[in-house]
Amino acid sequence: MSEPPLSPAAPRIPPQPADEWAESVRETLSADIGSLGLGVSSLGEAHVFTTLARHPELFAAWLPFSSQLLLAGDLPFAERELVILRVARNCESPYEWGQHVRIAAKAGLSSDDMARVAAGPDAPGWTERQSLLLRATDELHSGARIGQSTWEGLAQHLTERQLIELPMLVGHYHLLAFTLNSLQVLPEAGLPPMS
Repeated sequence: MSEPPLSPAAPRIPPQPADEWAESVRETLSADIGSLGLGVSSLGEAHVFTTLARHPELFAAWLPFSSQLLLAGDLPFAERELVILRVARNCESPYEWGQHVRIAAKAGLSSDDMARVAAGPDAPGWTERQSLLLRATDELHSGARIGQSTWEGLAQHLTERQLIELPMLVGHYHLLAFTLNSLQVLPEAGLPPMS
């Protein structure tokens, strides 16, 4: 039996207050990141980070990988965000959606692009490349692999490095959506709701 869409009233594991942060994560969570355009001035303001900080060793191992994919990937920023938004929709992750709507706007996606994400890869208005990225995201979500036809199309548009990065990006944001949904991490005030 399927669970209803996520709309928790309280987190299963609450964000950790600043006075309880382990020394190993305090500097990371306190660093000024306002210039990144993520909607917070420090990681310590985002519930995802302050919740994961309750497991300092795992947080310390996860953050560099996550940061590489989000901030320094080979796929263009707007395309990374398009893929992440589709993962958030597929996984019904309101936290991931709300955070990445703001980031996607900074990456140059329009409000029409973000609204069209829900319609998927066949919605009018996508470029061939965007449609292939969304199709690959859906195929990974439903079947844990990119189908041959989609792969061949992607190979006409992406570099080898980008072809490696794409399933890792989708997989990472699935991992994060699974965690956010299971822990019932609540969106911060002001995050856009999933429509």
